[in-house]
Amino acid sequence: MAKRIYFIGIGGISMSSLAVFFSIKGNIVQGSDIAKAENLKELTSFGIKYNIGHSEKNIKHFNPNLIVINSAIQDDNEELKWAKKKNKKIITRAEALGIISKDFRNVVAVSGTHGKTTTTALISEIFIDAKYKPTVHVGGILKSCGSNFLIGEKKFFITEACEYKNSFLSLTPSLGIVLNIEQDHLDFFKNFSDIQNSFNSFLISSKNKLYRKEDFSYILETRTEKNLFSAKNINKNEKGYYFDFFKNDDFLARIQTNFMGLHNVKNTLVAVIVAYFYKIKMQIIKKSVKNFKGVKRRFERITKIKKTIIIHDYAHHPTEIEKVIEQANRYGRILTVFQPHTFSRTKSLFKEFLLCFNDTNSLVLVKTYPARENEIKGGSALDLFKKLLVYNKNIIKENIYCLKSNTKFRIRNKLNINKLIPKIILNKTTPNKNFVKLRKAYYANNFESAKNYILLNYKKYDCILILGAGDINELAYSLKKYKK
Repeated sequence: MAKRIYFIGIGGISMSSLAVFFSIKGNIVQGSDIAKAENLKELTSFGIKYNIGHSEKNIKHFNPNLIVINSAIQDDNEELKWAKKKNKKIITRAEALGIISKDFRNVVAVSGTHGKTTTTALISEIFIDAKYKPTVHVGGILKSCGSNFLIGEKKFFITEACEYKNSFLSLTPSLGIVLNIEQDHLDFFKNFSDIQNSFNSFLISSKNKLYRKEDFSYILETRTEKNLFSAKNINKNEKGYYFDFFKNDDFLARIQTNFMGLHNVKNTLVAVIVAYFYKIKMQIIKKSVKNFKGVKRRFERITKIKKTIIIHDYAHHPTEIEKVIEQANRYGRILTVFQPHTFSRTKSLFKEFLLCFNDTNSLVLVKTYPARENEIKGGSALDLFKKLLVYNKNIIKENIYCLKSNTKFRIRNKLNINKLIPKIILNKTTPNKNFVKLRKAYYANNFESAKNYILLNYKKYDCILILGAGDINELAYSLKKYKK
């Protein structure tokens, strides 16, 4: 008998695809979200109804026997309170993903602090090109098909595996992949050791394991053998990077990518290893990698205003930001516009955030996207901005402003640097020469202020880099109409 399943937070990129999966299995699915989201549009084509706004009457009228919630749903949510009161079965998004995965013979799960979406997407593209007909669940929109999920056959399920709140431990992968491990999500994890333990548990639960040994080498461990795969002789050309693919000491192929950034060489290497493990012909692998179209919000070229390129990327961790700025530096002078994602991440990685913008010419910090959090003292974008002014002696102080919103962009509040607390939280021996290019910094309280600044100053830059995992994509996409 079909279940009646209600998704609280159905508009999330993962939740919306899971809703479709459950619907296709013959269940009756409905849900709600706090606001309209791009992902909701696709639900109607599958006959899935949704409500905008969380209300007890929505879920009460539907009367589900199973409720799925995401990590952003708080205990005081009206619909969740009703479900608990009625003793309804409630599962998390991660548990729902685990249930879906049990339908497949092979589960390829990609985890790691960075690169999950791009790597999962690239693996999926190779499997599609090899006619393996995979079912795909990825945290970004694949440009090749315009969706973040693909319904295929039951042999392969390729999915991202998120570590937040130990979500990936709901999976039992046939091949578990750890791209990298860094400090993140410290609103949940106690410390870096706790994060490592979580990833180790994920690998232990995996039948076969793929994990990093060094920067450009990964170990593939099965129950019968262990092999080292590497990218060697890495070189750059006009299309991207090419490298030699080795298994232990044996050369297997020369791989050409079509995107920049050495971090994407690592992502590509992992995707090639996975395809090789599942016996996809090298000719198909090479062609698929070379033709990979990428993922939306991953170094996505949005538009060009005269000669200035506008690029948006989901980067929200200091390491990711550094790599994306490095990737963009080939264009010339860069203005980086960054919206921090959550107060806890900003506060726990404060030192790293102060240093990750070294190689951009100018910076606009936009008010924090809070996601699931209330404001935390010392963890806002404004806190970061003020501390950056004190620490980075290279910044031209007369150019420091808090940008205020108005259509003509006439109002700007100049900050009094002397009133900022000159307490340096970093090691005092850290030299100011670390700040290679950053000379101008601004704080914008909203998108309108940031957009006005961009439109008045874009001619000074070769590239406007708009970064963040929140809703800053709206700012990036709004610039399309100014194409000249």
